[in-house]
Amino acid sequence: MKFSSIIRKNFTHNFNKYISFYFVNSLIIAMLFMYGSLMFNKSILDTIGETAFYETINISLMGLIVFSIVFITYTNISFLKNRGKEFGMYLTLGMTTKDLSKLIVVENLGVMIASLATGVMTGALLGRLFYMGLNKVLKFTNITYEINFKSFLLSTGIFILIFLCNVIFNIIYIKRVSIIDAIKSDKKKEVGKANVVLGIIALILFVVAMYCLPKTMFKEIFDGSTFVIALCVATIILSPYIIISSGIAVFKFIIAKFPRLYNKNILVVSNLSHRFLAYKNILYILSILLAGSMFYVGYSYSIYTASRESIELNNPYDIMFIETDEFNKVEEGKIEEVIKNNGGKLEAYNVLEYIEIVVFKDEGDRLTFWTDSKSIISESNYNKHMGINIDVKPNCAIDITVTNETLEYDNPNLILTSLTEKQYEAIQEISAENNYQLPKEDFNKIMGNSNLIEINKENIKEEKDVPFINYRYTLAGSTGNAIVLDDSDYNVVKSMINENKSKKAHLINLDNGDKAFCGLIDYLREKNSLDNSYWNNGNLWGISGYDERAKIEDFRPIYVEELVRLKIEDSGIIFFTMIFIGILFMIANGVVLYYKVLSDIDSEKERIISLNRIGITTKEIEKIINKELSITFFVPLLFGGGIGMYLLYIMVSNSGMTELLMKKSLLIFIDGFIIQSIFYLVSRRKYTKEMLAK
Repeated sequence: MKFSSIIRKNFTHNFNKYISFYFVNSLIIAMLFMYGSLMFNKSILDTIGETAFYETINISLMGLIVFSIVFITYTNISFLKNRGKEFGMYLTLGMTTKDLSKLIVVENLGVMIASLATGVMTGALLGRLFYMGLNKVLKFTNITYEINFKSFLLSTGIFILIFLCNVIFNIIYIKRVSIIDAIKSDKKKEVGKANVVLGIIALILFVVAMYCLPKTMFKEIFDGSTFVIALCVATIILSPYIIISSGIAVFKFIIAKFPRLYNKNILVVSNLSHRFLAYKNILYILSILLAGSMFYVGYSYSIYTASRESIELNNPYDIMFIETDEFNKVEEGKIEEVIKNNGGKLEAYNVLEYIEIVVFKDEGDRLTFWTDSKSIISESNYNKHMGINIDVKPNCAIDITVTNETLEYDNPNLILTSLTEKQYEAIQEISAENNYQLPKEDFNKIMGNSNLIEINKENIKEEKDVPFINYRYTLAGSTGNAIVLDDSDYNVVKSMINENKSKKAHLINLDNGDKAFCGLIDYLREKNSLDNSYWNNGNLWGISGYDERAKIEDFRPIYVEELVRLKIEDSGIIFFTMIFIGILFMIANGVVLYYKVLSDIDSEKERIISLNRIGITTKEIEKIINKELSITFFVPLLFGGGIGMYLLYIMVSNSGMTELLMKKSLLIFIDGFIIQSIFYLVSRRKYTKEMLAK
């Protein structure tokens, strides 16, 4: 028989195995091609290339490349191992390892060419759907689908490199394998013992770490120690390895105390004890993979779908702009006129005066220096603005913030003062060398006889979720957090500062705001003597740079509807790339378990034969198989997915929208459960059919 005939007959006989291997590689190429087309898309490079949008694509592509390397390598090793009997037979019949290596090279070359051809074609065809989905997510930005040569080079180059490395590995593997090893390679089980005591200890540590992590992060225990937080995270990530390998043994130990329940499931538990030992590495890796997938996909989806809520939560006014003696100086009544002339219906218009001043946190013998100025509001201005009547005593303060964070901060003693340019430079120089902390002795020398207001921490009241202004952090100033002082203290502080440190926040609520906002932009642009190259685009995060032009841009009015659109686009691309990779990870999880389960069919058949001999019926065997496979397939999802959702809960629990975000992210877990169920059903059908075949 010719060598070509052997290859042909071998391919025909193992067609199902080749199809699975080919499908995995073709899928990877299609994914790489689609992401490459996104990365090299001209419209993205021209219009969005300098934003986080493009950075997200790069990061996602790097993650996809790493995943491709790991996944293709794993499927290659599994494919090679499952052909042990075949290789052993060839060696027994006189084929040399050189011939066997040649056979593998030809096979891999054929799979590579077929995978490249169909992968690129599939990527090109599905690319249009990919872009349709992306444009639907972005809503306000249309990205044209383009097929470019660089995408082809990227996907082909990466795939060929990975494939060549795997071919070299295969050749080395074949040269070192013996006939006996080749025949037994697909039957080898991982050897190990399940330590019940170690499993219980790991489980206890896991539960304790999950309890302590949020408590420590929110400074309820251990004073928010970063070491304890890191230790908790490490325990949550590492202890599942021991829990998975010993979990069934612990479960077996527990149910053994209930003879009726134990006897009813003795066959399932006994086989799973062995299977979990053999699968412990894969089950652990898949659990961590799914934990990461659920965390990142769930977070990106919840943030995307809650874009409006998150913007409106910290921006109670539709429009805000800051007035200083240099920018946005407006005449009384003019803003109402501009809004009315542009079709807007004014609902509320407030002007809040505040000043910005340097604040030091007094921590005993050292001061912490805040490089950003703090907003200070007088008691009377705050009462007028909020329509309330509070009384702030002298040398007391109310620390107000727009956000509604769960995390509590200990208010330190505060020192409020004004700095000359020389004093500011001296303090910054010393504090920069000491992690922005300043010895009190140096502070007193620098300040000399300068005016100070000291407020003891016992006299500072903290209030969160106060809708007094919109949240913004720019070179024009930071808003969203302020200190309310008694009028007398406020006047003392005001006397310390230059006139340009006094500001006014113009806060507007209105209907039909789009056209009115454009009119306001035009009016203020003219008042500031700016040409049409300024203030054309909004900025979601605030700071757009640190030069003079960036400072001017930061005085541009903000508009909630514009921020919502920017938020949707910013979080939309992150969500789309994450959900795409998340689905890929879910598919990979199913494929890996599919390969692993089916690779055990030959050895498991012996167990089925033994069960038949002792009188176990086919129906009973099917029930046993169903229980074993369901536990095997859903443990990574429930365990890893549960960890991911828990970490996500901790992540969003300080946002003020915890319940809303968790409800939205729960949909991702449900989708993951559906995908895993499909793989389980397909694998169960194939596994049961092979196992019960006569």
